[in-house]
Amino acid sequence: MTADERRAYSRGYAAGRRSNKAGRTLAQLQHERQAFRERAFLAALPFAMAAQGWLRGDEPIRSVADRVRLAVEIADEATRKMR
Repeated sequence: MTADERRAYSRGYAAGRRSNKAGRTLAQLQHERQAFRERAFLAALPFAMAAQGWLRGDEPIRSVADRVRLAVEIADEATRKMR
């Protein structure tokens, strides 16, 4: 193993140790992401319900289902950007 490889390995190992010290397991991280997504959805929902004259492709956003789908898309994008 070269010096660069050893340094990279030790950095990754140290990062894993810090993550474990913080007590954040994979399940906890998934729970945090899901909670963030739910909060983002609830924050986007009033905005999506008030949207007037918006189009998805050529179709206007009129129904409640369309508006909820818009809020879900906003929340999904916010969750992707969070990572």
